[in-house]
Amino acid sequence: MEYRHEIINFNNKLPIKFFMHRIGDVNRHWHQSLELVVNIKGQLTIVVEDEKYHLSDGDMLLINSNEIHELHADDAIIIALQMKLELLKDINIDTKNMYFDCNSVTADNPDTFKQIKRVIAEILKYNMNHNELIDYKNASLIYELIYELCANFKVEKKETKKYSEEKLDRLSRVLDYIHSKYDENISLQSLAEKEFLSIPYLSKFFKRGMGISFSDYVKQIRLHYSVLDLLDDTLTIDEIAHKNGFPNTRSFVTAFKEKFEELPSVWRKQNIGKSLGSIEATKEKSVNYFQMEPHAYYEDVAQFIEEHLKDAPPPNHKISDVETSELAVAPISVDLTKEEMQLQHTFKTFTGVSRAKEVLMAPVQEALMLAQKEIGYRYIKMHSLLDDDMMVYSEARDGTPIYNFHLIDQVIDFLLSIQLKPLIQFSFMPRLLASNLDKTVFYNQINTSPPKDIKKWSGLIRSLTAHLLNRYGKKEVRSWLFTVWNEPSSSNHLFGFRNNQTFYDLFQTTYKAVKEIDSQLPFGGPAAFSTYNKSEDWFFDFLAFSMENQCPPDFITIHYYDIDLSNVKKEELDISIFQVGNHIDSIDEQPLYLSPVEDSFEQFIDRLKKGLKEIGFDDKKVFLTEWNSTVSHRDLMNDTCFKSAYIIKNIIDNYDRLDAFGYWLLTDFHEEYLMSKNLFHGGLGMLAYQQIKKPSYHAFSFLNKLGDTLVEKGDGYLITKEEDRLQLLLHNYHHYNEKYAKGIILNISYEDRYSNFSNKIKKECWFELLNLEGTFEIKHYIVNREHGSAFDNELKLGKVGEHSPEELDYLRNISVPKLEIERAVADGKLHIKAELEPFEIRLIELDRIV
Repeated sequence: MEYRHEIINFNNKLPIKFFMHRIGDVNRHWHQSLELVVNIKGQLTIVVEDEKYHLSDGDMLLINSNEIHELHADDAIIIALQMKLELLKDINIDTKNMYFDCNSVTADNPDTFKQIKRVIAEILKYNMNHNELIDYKNASLIYELIYELCANFKVEKKETKKYSEEKLDRLSRVLDYIHSKYDENISLQSLAEKEFLSIPYLSKFFKRGMGISFSDYVKQIRLHYSVLDLLDDTLTIDEIAHKNGFPNTRSFVTAFKEKFEELPSVWRKQNIGKSLGSIEATKEKSVNYFQMEPHAYYEDVAQFIEEHLKDAPPPNHKISDVETSELAVAPISVDLTKEEMQLQHTFKTFTGVSRAKEVLMAPVQEALMLAQKEIGYRYIKMHSLLDDDMMVYSEARDGTPIYNFHLIDQVIDFLLSIQLKPLIQFSFMPRLLASNLDKTVFYNQINTSPPKDIKKWSGLIRSLTAHLLNRYGKKEVRSWLFTVWNEPSSSNHLFGFRNNQTFYDLFQTTYKAVKEIDSQLPFGGPAAFSTYNKSEDWFFDFLAFSMENQCPPDFITIHYYDIDLSNVKKEELDISIFQVGNHIDSIDEQPLYLSPVEDSFEQFIDRLKKGLKEIGFDDKKVFLTEWNSTVSHRDLMNDTCFKSAYIIKNIIDNYDRLDAFGYWLLTDFHEEYLMSKNLFHGGLGMLAYQQIKKPSYHAFSFLNKLGDTLVEKGDGYLITKEEDRLQLLLHNYHHYNEKYAKGIILNISYEDRYSNFSNKIKKECWFELLNLEGTFEIKHYIVNREHGSAFDNELKLGKVGEHSPEELDYLRNISVPKLEIERAVADGKLHIKAELEPFEIRLIELDRIV
């Protein structure tokens, strides 16, 4: 029966490689390495030599070196670990002759396999989100795996068929020779002389046993090691070609392009700085494995990890937190006398709460008063001014409209009392005006259908607008902002309508109703929903309609969330958002895809401003009334220091480029979603329940301490001044890894929320401030995982979930930025240094005292 050799190229650092497969049929083949197969889910048949084994969920089987084997399954999920023990050079035992009987199908005691499965689960856990230290962890786990195999499964080697053994022994010697000499000028002739064979015989023997010619095999081995060297940017293409045995650079480039369909220089630019890790998801298939991205079955793998690590001693999770410093090679020189620019601080133009009715609730009022006292916003964005729980609209028996604006007055009275002006968003639809009673969203079942009677809707808008002018006066109300609806660009499953014209008519009718009452009231919109890598065509189509129909918005409102819709249908996305919103309280919800790139927020603003300029709308104020990294109220990263660094990075990079950066949301206390009993459940709010400040809140308090004059900004910093005071705002932002962006959250739990970052390093900042004289008091305000992070403080407290009033007071009191104070004398220049922990934000204030 025919069989072939499987080519396994190991990383030059470690003798292990592992795969996640959704298996089909794998024909008879062999390899020199050990292969440990774990069946995660489904029914799998493995034939080893002439023995057939049927593996069910959780079964495992080890295939020894040089054993001919095949695999068959309709749809099984397996983990395959391939090990070449000869590469463990510091083991003083004969690894070549090791033989193991590790087969749970035939074993009497299933407990024997517990420790093996635990080690495999650890390998998966650490490698799903690997970092620069993963090789150290893998090495320790490999040795532990070998120990378990040797201690519990080592047996005398079985007898094999002589013809097979002789053939495999010869091939093994040939392969060992190639792998040890691939970087030299080896030839088929030299190998034939070594084996005492003729060149034609050896050539046919090799092709028949390997399924590939000698020269092509050598080329594959050389390319494998060349790919690893391309990740080292200190090596030139010429050096890589020479180092790996290619006769010249041209032959290397030609071979690389044939295999990877691009030049090695292009491949290097795309992959430099990335860690390839040990989990394979490559297009190369040396045998008929049907490989898929882990995302397709990560839930089954996650269940395997959880099941087999539950009894294990807690891992030292600090492995993912061990950082090296990114040292500044030279100080950043800042000339304090150069031309200055005045700042508008548009980051605090808008704040937001979920629904108008919530403004009447004590916890939301407390949150707003706190934010106004410590930050001081100008406007507030809120939904649902016209919802039935505001008791605005009813009808007499004959259908005559009845209006009641009492609760709206209470909401606005409170807002004005704390110096907040409202964005009057006319939404959503009172039940008696709704055209579809079943079109509702969120826990409160707010109605998002268009009006069944556009004249009655217009009458409501005119009456409410006139009431506001009469109650608060023209001067005051003209300083407010007016708009209609929320995210009409979403599908009919959420806020949008079945066709665009329905919203166009609603906008035009509402616009004219307001302008008929007072033409000087500013009316804008359309609060379109935008995301990473998403076209703003809907938004610009609306603006074209508004110009053609004499209802152009006086200002622009738009929303942005850093989620990735490039591979998701709009309807599916809207349904998933709706499901997230109505999720009871689980961290295992289906996650949304997130933006894979760090500067997606800046890219969105670039697209927006360019498009507005092209159509002549660049003179309009642009209010970003909602933005965040996600739309999910159950994204555990929302409570962490990641979010504060995310805010500071994006505000610094885009400071004052828009007229508002309305971060969504102020508080976790809202009613659109079923409230969680956990304090840190991943809510979008800057404040947790009971006004406990999250790191995101501290980010805005730091921004609020900046001066009105910009001195300089750069990568990771912004410097301002105010009279004799200087402010330096710094961040050490890290972007989540590609797997987390794709929704794979194997390593994330309530307690461990930082495992989705591959490389977390400290960052040293060093500034040389020029043309500075005097004695200064220097204050460092610091927020990182040790200081100012309420979630991390909860973990230190040793209790999660619901808390007593005493515990809440304790968390509130200790979750504040760290303050360090020093003095320094500047005699023309002053050096400021700071080492930032991963995700740290830091505000440094210099106040002249002499």
